[in-house]
Amino acid sequence: MIAASVIICTHNRAGILGRAVEQVLRQAPACNAEVLVVDNASTDDTRAVLAAARGEGAPPRVVREPTLGLSAARNRGLAEARGEIAVFLDDDAVPRAGWLAALLAPFAASSVACAGGRIDIHFAYEPPAWFCRELSGALSAFDLGSEPRRLRYGRPGDYYPHGANIAFRIADAKAAGGFSTLVGPVGRRLFVHDETDLCYRIDEAGGEVHYVPAAVVDHWVLPERLTPRWFLRRYWEGGHSAAIFILRNRGVLRAIWRLRWHYGAALVALPYLARDPIVPDRFVRECRRREAWGYVVGLADGIRRFRTLRRDRMSAAGKPRAASAVAAATTGAPDS
Repeated sequence: MIAASVIICTHNRAGILGRAVEQVLRQAPACNAEVLVVDNASTDDTRAVLAAARGEGAPPRVVREPTLGLSAARNRGLAEARGEIAVFLDDDAVPRAGWLAALLAPFAASSVACAGGRIDIHFAYEPPAWFCRELSGALSAFDLGSEPRRLRYGRPGDYYPHGANIAFRIADAKAAGGFSTLVGPVGRRLFVHDETDLCYRIDEAGGEVHYVPAAVVDHWVLPERLTPRWFLRRYWEGGHSAAIFILRNRGVLRAIWRLRWHYGAALVALPYLARDPIVPDRFVRECRRREAWGYVVGLADGIRRFRTLRRDRMSAAGKPRAASAVAAATTGAPDS
């Protein structure tokens, strides 16, 4: 049986997709893994790039998902995967040597349901002078230090892994309902929290989520993201999707409490008009202010359709891990 399926979801990224695919093809044979590319309604030269991809083993298997959206594409990947572990890599991320073996290692313990590694951001061009470390999280940077550990929601210093470099035991991901299409990027919408939402449900069901610092990828930053407008929009939509995630999983009271506890100071901050020359610390504060007001809008939107969010949450809850996924993890047979 194939041990793992490395899944790369892509939409109109033919110009950069080849780097990720070729690096994964080099590492997959040694880990008994297949490479699966989910073409999410691309209209560029994605097919031609994939046809030319070469590695040491089999070429990538390609499936097309016509419904636009990263969550829809990832769910298609879960459905099509032939391995026991689904490893998700962004199409603009390039794994370093030893990445795949390191990311798969924690799954030797049947208690582990999810693992994620470090993400270093990589610039093809010199970033603008106003860019600073505090903004790197918006570009998917993820580094919790040099020590591996289990991650728990709400524990200080713990954050769930990012989707650019994350793996799930497929039995657990399916038992938890897969990725919610209510969060996550769709076209030009920059919603996030798609992998956070799934990690939370897996954690809640008893599956362990682990940080693997030895599994490192370089996340290439596209030039169009290095603009003030992109960052302001990314923070606004990040706040909006955070409200949806909290409402869906934690309820109205928790969502309102987070508004005061996490966003209180940012909500009363004065606006900053980002014009050259941009002052970095003031721009960071403006990004946080936008995130806070995005959360307010998301909270209002989510409360208005709260019943729909909770219905979707309950339908995705699945069974406790002790009753479903552990058995599949022990026998090596994913749930159908």
